[in-house]
Amino acid sequence: MSAADSAIEFHEYSDGDLPEPLRLQALCFLRILWPEGFTGANRFRDQITDPGLRPHHLLYAAGTQLVSHLEVITTTVSVNEIEYRVQSPTSVLTYPAFRGEGWSGRLNTKAAKRIDTGGADIGVLMCAPDLIKFYSRAGWTHASAATVVAGPDGGTWTSDDVLLTRPTSPKSKPFLEDLRHHPMRIADEW
Repeated sequence: MSAADSAIEFHEYSDGDLPEPLRLQALCFLRILWPEGFTGANRFRDQITDPGLRPHHLLYAAGTQLVSHLEVITTTVSVNEIEYRVQSPTSVLTYPAFRGEGWSGRLNTKAAKRIDTGGADIGVLMCAPDLIKFYSRAGWTHASAATVVAGPDGGTWTSDDVLLTRPTSPKSKPFLEDLRHHPMRIADEW
């Protein structure tokens, strides 16, 4: 690790406590990385994630310069008409100058530990298929037969993302069993 890299420190923030310079850097990067989340009615969106999802930010920064960011959200999903409290990592990013150095991998591990003890019925995450290996390193398991149906009525569109899970409570077992035959329904993709 170089002397400059030693200035990079880990931080955790509730959504309301995230320092404005770090929030703006994450928001601007997300606008570029996932432009589809900032179109139509969301064109002037000024939040990383809906505050109703109770985002908790994990990040590496050198002072006010953001290096890597991930947030853990808490929400409710349903499978076979049974509601489950889930926690999920989202808004994962690492600025290009710091890629390949393991920053996101460290955040992935910290997020998994937080989710394991966070009181959720189960941990879930949705990602592109090429990210399965990355998340698996922190103990996430690909739910290969799972379907995610999203939309305000629980059936507007089927997500192209794959679903990964991690058991966190006794309720995880019925969730995983039902997931084999029923889609996971969410109000909106996060």
